[in-house]
Amino acid sequence: MDTEAPGFDPLSYTQVDDLSVTECFEKLKLVSNKSTYKDVAIWLGKTQMDYNNWRRSGKLPWFEIIRALLREGISLDWFFAPGQDLSKPQYVYSAADYTKASVREHEQWQRFNFLNAHRRVRPLLEKYQLESSRKAEAFLLECYLLSKDNFLNKEQAVELIARALAMDPPKTEELR
Repeated sequence: MDTEAPGFDPLSYTQVDDLSVTECFEKLKLVSNKSTYKDVAIWLGKTQMDYNNWRRSGKLPWFEIIRALLREGISLDWFFAPGQDLSKPQYVYSAADYTKASVREHEQWQRFNFLNAHRRVRPLLEKYQLESSRKAEAFLLECYLLSKDNFLNKEQAVELIARALAMDPPKTEELR
């Protein structure tokens, strides 16, 4: 059933709302270097039956098409509106706004990491009866946050440090 539409020029412009399944798949054959509609459907991650359903219903699989085009680095403007002079939106954000947003994201990430580290360290402080030592807690948190997964598992490193601190308990004046 892979027949081409007679007299169809795949590079001509068709309004997206008027784009038929056949026209769209002809364009997709060009960009995907596939020779049949079935192969294009497979390139989109679907089957021949999916293509048949799309053709019968006249509905295009927009999500799959856009994802495949972007995956291949193909301009959506070029595919959906060749030869059209499309404008790009002007952003109202300044570089300072972008920097502020980046700083906020970084601060959120740091807070999340700290809370995660605290959640991991707290049971060790209790296990080795170091809950009252702010110094031990700060030390374990610092070790947890500075450890690198590539060299030593964080839980193992913190466990070893907690054991070491438990062997030589902090003096009474260090607890405050």
